[in-house]
Amino acid sequence: MRVLAFGPHPDDIEERISGTLFKLKQQGAEIFLCVATNGEIGSYRMTKEETARVRHGEAQAAADRLGATLIWMGERDEFIFDDEATRLKFIDAVRQARPDVIFAPPCQDYNQDHDITGYMAFEARVLATVKAIETEHEIIDHIPPMFYYSPYGLATSFKPQYFVDITDVMKDKLEMLSCHKSQMGDWCKDAFGVDYTAHVVNEGKYWASVCGTPNVEYVEPLMLCERWPIIAGAHKFLP
Repeated sequence: MRVLAFGPHPDDIEERISGTLFKLKQQGAEIFLCVATNGEIGSYRMTKEETARVRHGEAQAAADRLGATLIWMGERDEFIFDDEATRLKFIDAVRQARPDVIFAPPCQDYNQDHDITGYMAFEARVLATVKAIETEHEIIDHIPPMFYYSPYGLATSFKPQYFVDITDVMKDKLEMLSCHKSQMGDWCKDAFGVDYTAHVVNEGKYWASVCGTPNVEYVEPLMLCERWPIIAGAHKFLP
């Protein structure tokens, strides 16, 4: 099985969906991580150029920790738009990964990069099958199902139908997240007053409590993309 996860910025995939990806990796899946932007504004202490370079290295280290292939789009942080050039990058990412299933952010988050990434992933999964659209990689022969991972904060329109028990891979998830050293220290506290690790731990526990399944400590929630075309049997691609 081949899996493609889209993230707006370096570290979003790690925070939102990496537990599920580790479970799929254990089942033998080949994983692709597509990071849309270069994360260049993710520091108050480095230049944008330095920040982008550091965050690319951290994203590669995180992908290596998972044993995944990194697709780095390099779009400007906070300035990703649905234009022709960017849409072609998303289409080509789908064609490169040739996924059986896609994970992406929902179009209902606090950050426009998150919303645009989720929307472009939705569009690209269909357009990647269209012969008249030419990119570096060949067209795919199927439309993969797509699941949205949870947004940041409370979003009343996010109504997950699937809950993945990540209790046994929570340590791996946190180790993958810790590869983003530039975000674990001063930046997250400077910008948001948040400890990223504590946030991820608490959120995993919250979703486990929502489920109420005995002996499950950490959970990642998923919502199936139910806009046409809905792919029957999509749940079989989940761990």
